[in-house]
Amino acid sequence: MMKRNALLLVTLLSGACNTDITGLGPPSDPATETFAATLNVNIAQMTKMPSGVYYQDIVVGPSTAPAISDSTTSVTVTYAGYLKDGKLFDSSIGAVFDPANLIPGFRLGLQGVREGGKRKIVIPSELGYGGRSIKNTDNTIKIPRQSTLVFDVEVLKVTNPAPTTP
Repeated sequence: MMKRNALLLVTLLSGACNTDITGLGPPSDPATETFAATLNVNIAQMTKMPSGVYYQDIVVGPSTAPAISDSTTSVTVTYAGYLKDGKLFDSSIGAVFDPANLIPGFRLGLQGVREGGKRKIVIPSELGYGGRSIKNTDNTIKIPRQSTLVFDVEVLKVTNPAPTTP
């Protein structure tokens, strides 16, 4: 009886240390995935950031326009977010965000975009919602866990803090 209880305890403790979620599957890898033709994603033609986020500038904003950086306090964008199968999960016109409050992949993918710029961003699951699924108000799944996300973004306005003079 003592041995059986000890074995049960070891089994329970080893399970508690396991960080895998049963049935979760591995994080997504955009380089190995197939995207719906309607998304116009060609990973081979995109720039891969060190983080694993891919991007492609569709329109480069004017060189005199402000660019999104780590110090940007707000951005106004029009965007559409898709799953790799082409399903639209979110979109907005003229949405105002503090980049610090965005999912990491979206924040990283916006870096360097100037006002007037348009960019396609492909985000691996680890920099999106990872092992969490996002649900609609009726509790149906909107974004499955481990999903690669694709965003088409147009940057309308960038607000950076005024430079300080010493």
